[in-house]
Amino acid sequence: MTSAGYSPTDFPSTHRTWLVTQIADLQEGSDSIRTQAIASLRAHLLERYARPLSAYVQNSSIKRLGEPDEIAHDYLVRMLDDCSGLHNWPDSGRPLRRWLLTGMIFHARGIARDKGRLREFSSLDAVDSHIASEPSAEQAFERAWAREMLEAAFARAAGSMQRSGRDQQWEIFRRHVLDGQPYAPIAADLQINVQQCADATRAASQEVRSAIRAVLIDEGVAERNISSEADAILRSVLHGPTR
Repeated sequence: MTSAGYSPTDFPSTHRTWLVTQIADLQEGSDSIRTQAIASLRAHLLERYARPLSAYVQNSSIKRLGEPDEIAHDYLVRMLDDCSGLHNWPDSGRPLRRWLLTGMIFHARGIARDKGRLREFSSLDAVDSHIASEPSAEQAFERAWAREMLEAAFARAAGSMQRSGRDQQWEIFRRHVLDGQPYAPIAADLQINVQQCADATRAASQEVRSAIRAVLIDEGVAERNISSEADAILRSVLHGPTR
């Protein structure tokens, strides 16, 4: 998962994502619409990014400035006070996670200045270089971010399958892939055969893949990188046990 080589033209031209719509409402909506957009964005970003940003701090030199959870949470709360820090993101050509990570490093620079320790963070003048200089922190951030995206995709896929009457397929997928159960006892419980279980898992896996793609598009991942990023996320979980 890499941040290099993004441009605004990488974003899907026919898909105005939920995030972009909320940000547009911040700038163009009435007072009531703006208030609702701020509340929605605050809940969304705190849920998805507090843990990944905390993981970055925990594994970086920034942790010398305070507790990782507090630094990450304080940054998000300040940035989400009116969400003005998001106004320029849709035209930046950068994935949302990289935009937020960059913002947090500048936030850490402010903490360092307040504590009289700015010299330790002089490299923050070149934020991308600073991130690259601490690969373990970046990897921790990416792993935590992938888990958040996967959880969001699972919720999306489960809801879709349940609404379309495919609850049993999702149950088989959950028990086999997520809980690690072999097909045989699942088949016995549901009074179907093992092949039907395998077919259900494949169907649910496709639903999850589609959900991951939708989540990544909404998070501003470059269109040309959607498939590779989705594959990387799926590899982290879709290795269920043998039958």
